Amino acid sequence: MKIAHINNISGIASIIAKEQRKHGHQVDVFVFNKIIHSQFGGIMTNYRSPFARWSLFKKLKEYEVWHYHYPYGSLKRSLEKRNKQKVYLKHYHGGDLRGKFDDDFCLVSTPDLLQYSPHGKWLPTPIDIAEIRERVYSSDTTDKTIENRKVRIAHYPYYKNFPGTDYYTNALLDLGNAKKCEIVEILRIPHIQTLQAINSCDIVIGKILPNVGWFGKFELEGMALGKPVIAYVSDKLYEEYRPPIFRTTQESFKHDLERLIEDTSKRQRLGKEGSDYVRKYHSVESVTKIVQEYYALLN
Repeated sequence: MKIAHINNISGIASIIAKEQRKHGHQVDVFVFNKIIHSQFGGIMTNYRSPFARWSLFKKLKEYEVWHYHYPYGSLKRSLEKRNKQKVYLKHYHGGDLRGKFDDDFCLVSTPDLLQYSPHGKWLPTPIDIAEIRERVYSSDTTDKTIENRKVRIAHYPYYKNFPGTDYYTNALLDLGNAKKCEIVEILRIPHIQTLQAINSCDIVIGKILPNVGWFGKFELEGMALGKPVIAYVSDKLYEEYRPPIFRTTQESFKHDLERLIEDTSKRQRLGKEGSDYVRKYHSVESVTKIVQEYYALLN
């Protein structure tokens, strides 16, 4: 098949495309963001330019499949007018669907989004476990001895974009000042350095957002590297999917993180369970197989 991935949220399209090429498909990834392009590659397109838009739509005519990630705005409207005789698959990743509604068949990257799409299907975020471990371990110079060093905690400060997240900042400051841990803030660095930073740590802090209730690629990469993850998972989603996450809330975050810092055996158990979970449900091989089945269903 000739497949076009349109957009590349968190490099997910690139991960799927690489696996699809292994099976003989001709695949391209069209990218609209320079940072994403520098991190994960693809065909850079300036959608704001009228000529670039015309060139994009002309090029897309060559493909049998349009796999559209983060469908939103004027590009979504334009593609929906032009998708006749194409396998057209919308793949939502968060803010493009959360709080909105889509009655069509589509894919969603986190199960909390299913409430906004009655005909949607959850596609687990693909993780290329072999590539992550090869890239990280081949360049790893981290001192693995844990005697006489603080517990290192990796976190991506997504919360700085959200109001009412002082609980997060204050907890990390208090624990750092008490010398109970070392905080490793991961922000605006190349993806390989993100993986290396995660691998150098003992705990990964995930999202603690009650309006979401699930976790994303950052947390899954931590799990793939055998790190315990502390995050908020809603009761409903936890009961249905049982991810091996150390669950917390905004109110209990500081106390829960302290417990995890002090419990080495629990960290080791969660790290092993998380790695097994990613291998079972999120491997790029199994996820890509599901994607191909959906293409066939829509054909």
